[in-house]
Amino acid sequence: MLVDVYKNRNTASKTYGQYYGRVFARDGLNLKGFAKHLSHHGKLATYEMMVLVLQNVVDCMKELLLEGVPVKLDGLGTFSAGIESSPAASVEDYRTDEHIKGIRINFRPEGAGDEEDKLTKKALLDQATFQLNDYVEIMQSDKTDKHGNPLNYQKRTKISQHGLVPVPEP
Repeated sequence: MLVDVYKNRNTASKTYGQYYGRVFARDGLNLKGFAKHLSHHGKLATYEMMVLVLQNVVDCMKELLLEGVPVKLDGLGTFSAGIESSPAASVEDYRTDEHIKGIRINFRPEGAGDEEDKLTKKALLDQATFQLNDYVEIMQSDKTDKHGNPLNYQKRTKISQHGLVPVPEP
């Protein structure tokens, strides 16, 4: 797992000016990319079958979550729906169209099974290998957005075992 290092620029934070790590954000896989990955693991399902199965999993999971039914995928974990709600002064004043601000999907990882099969933060940490990637500075551009606010960009400097190594501009 590649780790980028950032400087905390939040002046209201107790850790202002200190540095912290974030997982390097690689390009994610969409459903078809994930199906292709799964089909390369030598299982009996073809790519086309995996796309069909995963699309059905997504569609059915949406349906069940909207009905308030948690979905447990053994070995992975449980997905459930929750809501973001603002308060009302009384039960009589509470209105779903007024007070419910959003829906969130909660995920509780699977915690049973052999240690190497567990999908918990401790099990993943025990199995992870970390490598420093880049020091990332958030820089302010001379360019502005449509509201006149300055645009930010990332300046990346490679971190090697010997320290910082400048990354050539793209």
